[in-house]
Amino acid sequence: MKKLMFVRVKSELCGYGFEKGTRYKFKDVEKIIQERMEDGWSYKGYIPLETRGTGDIETMSLIFEKDE
Repeated sequence: MKKLMFVRVKSELCGYGFEKGTRYKFKDVEKIIQERMEDGWSYKGYIPLETRGTGDIETMSLIFEKDE
């Protein structure tokens, strides 16, 4: 049987640019994925949960899977 884990990540303001105005980033996403993989979870992808009017992802859910 497979067990799923969802980890919600929200983008944070990191600066200002010219075209879209503001710049955002997802802090520590690689660290979250690495920690879960070291604990035996497999990274399966992500689901965008919220987007901005520009089409950029505001909040996403990282998906992990593990055998029980």
